[in-house]
Amino acid sequence: MSQSLFRFLILLLLALPIAAPVKAQIPDFTLFDPSDITICPATMADQAPPDFSSDLCRNGVAGDIDPQGTLIWVKSNVPLTAAQGPNGEPLSLYISGKMSSEVYLNGAFVGRTGVPGADAASETPGKMDAELFPPQDLFRVGDNEVIFRASSHHGFLKLYRPFHIVGIGPAGIEASGGVLRFGPTLVTLGLFLVGGLYFGIMAVIGTARTRFMTFSVICLFAGAQLVSELLRGLIPYPYPVHDLRLIAIAIFSSAFGLSVAFHVFRTFMETRVLHIIAGLAFLCITALITLQGFDFKSLAGMTLPLLASLITTGYWTYQRRPRAFFYFIILLVFVAAIVIFQSLFLDTVFFHLVAFFLLLLFIEQALTLAEEARERRSEEARANRLELALAEAEERSETSYINIKSSGKIERIATSQIVHCQGAGGYLEIMLMGNRTVLHSATLNDLEESLPQTFLRVHRSHLINVMCVNSLSRDPSGTGTLTLVDGSTVPVSRRVMPKVRQALG
Repeated sequence: MSQSLFRFLILLLLALPIAAPVKAQIPDFTLFDPSDITICPATMADQAPPDFSSDLCRNGVAGDIDPQGTLIWVKSNVPLTAAQGPNGEPLSLYISGKMSSEVYLNGAFVGRTGVPGADAASETPGKMDAELFPPQDLFRVGDNEVIFRASSHHGFLKLYRPFHIVGIGPAGIEASGGVLRFGPTLVTLGLFLVGGLYFGIMAVIGTARTRFMTFSVICLFAGAQLVSELLRGLIPYPYPVHDLRLIAIAIFSSAFGLSVAFHVFRTFMETRVLHIIAGLAFLCITALITLQGFDFKSLAGMTLPLLASLITTGYWTYQRRPRAFFYFIILLVFVAAIVIFQSLFLDTVFFHLVAFFLLLLFIEQALTLAEEARERRSEEARANRLELALAEAEERSETSYINIKSSGKIERIATSQIVHCQGAGGYLEIMLMGNRTVLHSATLNDLEESLPQTFLRVHRSHLINVMCVNSLSRDPSGTGTLTLVDGSTVPVSRRVMPKVRQALG
């Protein structure tokens, strides 16, 4: 068990550099003050932002910004320490949320994403994440007033927090890097896809089909979740697509947890596995429907089956079931990471752990295949020894004979009297007990087919009776030498050396 834990830690260290965060950190990006927000109702007739002094306006925080099903004005401030990027780059205004919006910076209109409206008919959905390019003289050191009119009438989910950020940073930082910024994460995605393909092929050609297919499904669900996470950073999509993305993340998270639970329970149980998974799936669906916040829904959908697996493997560890403690440790790491990191888990930590988990499966599979190969060789050796023992017993109980053609005559010889045979041009030299040698007008291949299984081809030109072997010595080059009962020696080729050693026990 200590070796398994050691291998666990080594693989974790290997996996961490591979699985990169999904959301790269954006340098020199200044966000709005989330505690200094003013919200007012808006109308389509408004030609400019209000003065925010109306009794209908209210002060709040970022979490109060909710344009879903309505049209509102929002005022915020973005403090800057410099009116340009750290290397003299021009600045851009970034706005993100499930909404359409038109934006003003320090009193001047600077652009829009979509067209906000009083209802779905008058609204054109904007991008979920938008970059606007105000004139550079609008930016100033200190507070920068950002006002936007926003609405959100499309899509089919009502989000707990539909608004995300307003901020100022160097122009193009969201798009810069593109694939390069997500390169390490794409490597992780490739690892998931390779794992899904490898285990899928093993499920088709192997014997443990359900086990390998489960591994394949685990890899593919993790890969699908990673693609869903990456989508926002790679493709600027209109905000209604965000609903589909959140649903996909929640489904794939739950499916991943259920797939892991299925593997765990099927490893240790023979019956009622599907009933347990069905019950866990019901809990996951209930959590997805009733809980608020899609991050929380996704975490709950993954955590519930993993927690059930953790508790059960803990009980099986108490019962001292083989390998239960190993599974318990893996699940404990997953559940502990969910509790500790929470907001970062689905974006970053999850993919670290799944990459580690996948590497662990690859190593486990390699060790399993090596063990199976060793077992097959051992079984073959036992089978060879059994066949040889049966052949020896048959030879002793009922001696077989062959006809030797030499010098125009045929001589009938008992095979038990043959010590070994050697090819000599177009003839065979057959060495018999009592140091007698006869010639036989046949090939070594022909003679081998007519002899019992107690005879073994040890060299291209030599066939020996294993019942007449005194000893076997192995040379450093990998070849060997057999010493027979008549004192003669016979070379053993490198290719058949393992088979000879198996046959001789």
